[in-house]
Amino acid sequence: MDNDVNCNAIFQGDIDEIQRAEKIIQVRNVLQPKKYSEMTKNCSHFKRLRGYIDHHLTEVERDFPIAFSLLIYTDIEQSERLLRAIYRPQNFYCIHVDSKTDEAIYVGMSSIASCFDNVFMTSKRFNVRWGTMTVLEPELLCMQELWNKSAEWKYFINLTGQEFPLKTNYELVRILQAYNGSNDIEGTFKRASTDRWQRNGAPPHNITAIKGSVHIVANRGFVDFILHDQRAHDLLNWTRQTEVPDETFFSTLNHNPHLGVPGAYLGVPESDDAIKPFLARFKHWVWGQRECHGKHVRNICVIGIGDLPDLAQSKKLFVNKFNQNFHPYGYDCLEELIANRTRDTYLGNLEFDSIYYGTLGFVKNKI
Repeated sequence: MDNDVNCNAIFQGDIDEIQRAEKIIQVRNVLQPKKYSEMTKNCSHFKRLRGYIDHHLTEVERDFPIAFSLLIYTDIEQSERLLRAIYRPQNFYCIHVDSKTDEAIYVGMSSIASCFDNVFMTSKRFNVRWGTMTVLEPELLCMQELWNKSAEWKYFINLTGQEFPLKTNYELVRILQAYNGSNDIEGTFKRASTDRWQRNGAPPHNITAIKGSVHIVANRGFVDFILHDQRAHDLLNWTRQTEVPDETFFSTLNHNPHLGVPGAYLGVPESDDAIKPFLARFKHWVWGQRECHGKHVRNICVIGIGDLPDLAQSKKLFVNKFNQNFHPYGYDCLEELIANRTRDTYLGNLEFDSIYYGTLGFVKNKI
């Protein structure tokens, strides 16, 4: 990390330092796919060079493996930095590279995956297009392949290459333990775009369609239900005929308690945010309460340096969305924050209090 930016001051909300960091124009030599193919010819050297943590660090983490899907479209270095931030040898990582992505990125990511026993590429690639089933299909494929890979992991978290953790792996494990089998999945009926599915008729099995986010934190039983329960298959087939199916499928399963989906929410989806917050992602929507200190692209805020004080204090688990060519010090500083917290926890200099996460409505009112 360069010394020309004081990340700690930025996280403390120092306006002068934030403005100074925003003004620094730095042409960066971004690592290209070919470079990754070269570096990974010697895997132990690659891991050492890039600073991977190849140890479980704590018994708590060792005994609570997490499964991740990682959907990549562009920017191999940013995607690899995300993998490095969340990587632990006890976890499992399924990587999907969009079929229309430059082949060099696919080859580069494949070479990275080949250096780890617990990181793998999907057996099939999809041409992902917003608003279609192709957004869901890589997720479902990763669920199946992660399921086949190991019976050990406890929770599934899906990510894209433009995101970054707001919690260390240890903190994530403690939060998931506090969730106690509940799923952190967004859901609304009142604000649902019902025209997306009205022409398709009612869903099967007396199911009420619910709108939410494709981003989920779900327990293993939720994944089991999706893969192996006929009602989930029937709902998926119904969802195929609707618009923006990825914003319907997971949320609907989690908010129809009569289905008995493990970890599903027993209450009403419209619960107050204080009772049932959506903590899987930190997102700045253009219509939200917060000011976007970066820039809006398609209604969502691309994170800027001025957003970092909020991120450092957030209870949320991951942040969406970054662009490595825009306010790069924002990404650098967040990376530094997570690395420092990981170190300080390991050395016994930092405690993490997960009590808040166990008090949430979706934890107390789950199947």
